[in-house]
Amino acid sequence: MRKAFVTSAFGAVLLLGAQAAQAGDCAGYSCRPAPSCRGSACYNLVQTAPVYDTLSESYQIRPEQTQSRVVPAQYDYVTETVMIQPARQIPHHRPAQYWSVSEKVMISPASKRWEVTRDAYGNTTGCWVAVPAQYGYQQRTVEVAPATIDYETIPAVYTQRQRKVMVRPTQVVHETRPAQYATRQRNVMVSPGSQRWERAGY
Repeated sequence: MRKAFVTSAFGAVLLLGAQAAQAGDCAGYSCRPAPSCRGSACYNLVQTAPVYDTLSESYQIRPEQTQSRVVPAQYDYVTETVMIQPARQIPHHRPAQYWSVSEKVMISPASKRWEVTRDAYGNTTGCWVAVPAQYGYQQRTVEVAPATIDYETIPAVYTQRQRKVMVRPTQVVHETRPAQYATRQRNVMVSPGSQRWERAGY
């Protein structure tokens, strides 16, 4: 810290000495020009110009934006087979079948009877006479086939029809537009200018 102070004081003295050398040495009412600086006691003021550079930087010209839009539901027509009349069965009744048959039946069984007669001489005689069985024919109805029920199957009846169906529901779509940037250039000072005293001749 002490060294820096001494250096600053020395520089101030040099600066005052240079100004006094340029203005002259005035004492009282007389003023005479100061002698010119010569030899190792002279210093020159050296100035360094500031250094600039072109800097490219990006800046936002439009922020990120999100937009929403509604996509309506989508419908379509489909063809489908529908039954308009179910299958059914129709009964068909067939009555029993009968035939008439003739059959021999016994009307009266064989028997004996006592007969009294007179012979050729006028005498009364008696004897047993065999009476054969008596048969006859009678008609009767017999069932040759019982009653039946046959079922006729009527198939179901179908038809084609169209109906409207939703194939995609209503949707809300969010679209995000990214932020937009641009590039601009500007001059910036890389290092400022400086001034320093250098001993003349070096």
